[in-house]
Amino acid sequence: PNIDFWLNTYPNTGSILLVNGEKNETYISEIQHVRRRESIAMTPADSFSALKQLAGKPSSNRNNTENNKASVIASIQNITGTNSNALLASCGLSMQYAIIMGLIDEALEKHPGKAIKIVVPPNCYGGTNDQARRVAASLENVDIVDLPVDGDNDMVQSTDMVLEQVAKEDAVPYIIAEIPTNPRVEVPNLEKLRDALSKKRKTARGETAIDPVFILDQTFCPNVQFLAEDGILSSIRTISYVSGSKFPSGGKCTAGYCVANQKAENLLSKIDKHLILCDNEATALQVEILAEQLPSMNQRIADAYKNTQEFVDFIRKTLPDAKINFVSEELAEQGFTPSVFSLDLPTKGNTQEEREAYKRKLNQKLINMMISEIPNESKYCVSYGQLKGCYWTIPATSTQGTTKEADKDYIARVSVSPDLDLELHKKVFLDFVEQI
Repeated sequence: PNIDFWLNTYPNTGSILLVNGEKNETYISEIQHVRRRESIAMTPADSFSALKQLAGKPSSNRNNTENNKASVIASIQNITGTNSNALLASCGLSMQYAIIMGLIDEALEKHPGKAIKIVVPPNCYGGTNDQARRVAASLENVDIVDLPVDGDNDMVQSTDMVLEQVAKEDAVPYIIAEIPTNPRVEVPNLEKLRDALSKKRKTARGETAIDPVFILDQTFCPNVQFLAEDGILSSIRTISYVSGSKFPSGGKCTAGYCVANQKAENLLSKIDKHLILCDNEATALQVEILAEQLPSMNQRIADAYKNTQEFVDFIRKTLPDAKINFVSEELAEQGFTPSVFSLDLPTKGNTQEEREAYKRKLNQKLINMMISEIPNESKYCVSYGQLKGCYWTIPATSTQGTTKEADKDYIARVSVSPDLDLELHKKVFLDFVEQI
């Protein structure tokens, strides 16, 4: 009766937490919310090992981890055009958490007493948004500053405006942004963004302001070499991270990784410290999967983009009234070749409420048709970069689950793979158009 929480740890597998007593029930949802991503970071193979352990049977060990890790880091350096160490985490959010905590650690050491501002788009991936806000809520000198980037908002203008504000307060700015953005797949003017990030600013007292660290989520386009010596962001302290559950592993595991350019390389040791502190490093199995999948990633990205462009062109021809958010051919020539697009279907109604309700029903009708008529390939899933098939989701009810209602996107997001029956997907989409 005197024990509130009973924690059992299992090396190489995870932990089990028992919450004891009705008085502690209120903690459960908060604990589950914060830890659920690490909990689901267990792959089927990990779960099988845990079941064997519970049954008292021996589980297999992986002995080639160091070689696999060296292979993964070499692949990441080659893909990103960087020479820094690459850090591997159990999932994308674990990576992002270690980045934020590592940078806060750095700020407390280098800029004691100064406010820390985490600048984050209010409608970016819900886990990133929620996690940054939870970190800020737990620390007195850390605050969130919204960075409007999508739709009618321009990332460059927003960045310039927010950094001016933070500079006047003589605070430490850390900016998190996705390029391309999710779910509207927008890429800002990168030259102007670089200029806005590298601009010398003054505090309200006329002193030189602290330069920002740009934390780039490039999960949609992990092949773009932003951080290379001749990369567009080489002059700004930049850390790039990617959810390895997407293209790096082809959806086979939940790992994540980050790299830094030369300007930010010294920050990696702090990030690594927090990754180890939370025991959130990638598991041996995750490293093995990445070692298998990373060498083919860039080719898979190219093949998936080709399919996506063909599907987008078909939709534009068969349903010209739909608004499609996808990269232009000009951006594709610059190397931005995502295989995800979002679809704003045409709607009708006398009021805004009626039009919105009709569009939401139409979204659901399209997705239901796809997953019921192509069950072996199309499925309701928030992921991206999968090896096969086509994934459909509504960001507002999936990846933006913790985002403020006003910032949610009730549109269909489609993720196309390098391997699918594209002609069958076109046929079902044409059937959908004929029904509306």
